[in-house]
Amino acid sequence: MHDRPVARKIIKLGFQLLFGRRRAHWQDNWPFLKLIRAQHNTPGQILWKGQAAGTLFSVTEFYAAVGREVVIFGSGPSLRSQDVARIDASAALLVNGAVTLMPRLQGAFAIAIEDERFVWRHFGNMLQQLPRDPVFLLSPSVIRAILSHDASWCDGRRIVLIENLYKPFDGARRRFSDASVQKLVTGTGENCFSRDPGVGIIPAGTVAFSAMQFAIAARPECIGLAGIDLSNADGPRFYENGAQAASGIVGAEQRILNHFEYAAEQAGKLGVTIEVYSRVSALLTRGLPYSDRLVQVR
Repeated sequence: MHDRPVARKIIKLGFQLLFGRRRAHWQDNWPFLKLIRAQHNTPGQILWKGQAAGTLFSVTEFYAAVGREVVIFGSGPSLRSQDVARIDASAALLVNGAVTLMPRLQGAFAIAIEDERFVWRHFGNMLQQLPRDPVFLLSPSVIRAILSHDASWCDGRRIVLIENLYKPFDGARRRFSDASVQKLVTGTGENCFSRDPGVGIIPAGTVAFSAMQFAIAARPECIGLAGIDLSNADGPRFYENGAQAASGIVGAEQRILNHFEYAAEQAGKLGVTIEVYSRVSALLTRGLPYSDRLVQVR
């Protein structure tokens, strides 16, 4: 399973050298992707090699699909022994490799993918044949990687942008202290989340936290966290039986936990209950409550 093509690694390095830290992230779109933002109720556009390749929807498309609860499914090993069918599929938000749960969660309302490396590893065996019904939360680099495989993939799908609040695809890198960031975030640089993920999310080191920001902003009654273990991120994901892709979560674990803990506290103030469905999740060490909802009944 390859990380990303050598050409993309060279392009990434080239942008770092040529444009410096403030604009290196422009490589996410280059050379063929152009994005036109959605404006409120006016859809945006995805252009690939100068041709229309899909539609960008505003975050209201995601909010409209949210019911009384959202369950974010990660890829933690704990899912191997859990009964995911105990969740109403219409509440399921699948992250990365959790899309392999689709046969058991038919009707999942949303899918989130943020890291292009996942696309390069799994486009053919996981992404190519995904249904068109869910709302897709995708980053610019993921859209570009997908279209590199199949220029027609985005057509007919509801795509909402996951955009790093610090790295707008059409602007220079921002600092946490910038006014454009401050007006959208709650918390400090070490513990914060975005109140308006439709404008941009705060990255923490895992797409599960990006998905959580979208979920909190939608204000369901409950957000469940399934397969977000963190404690065993150096082990194989629940869908991995052979080659194991490297994970960056181990090195970022404390930062991730800080952000989840703070976001959960703030969600509580908004009337949103947070539950953890993994008995081995490191989130439990930060006071997030455990629920045995997915424990298999024998």
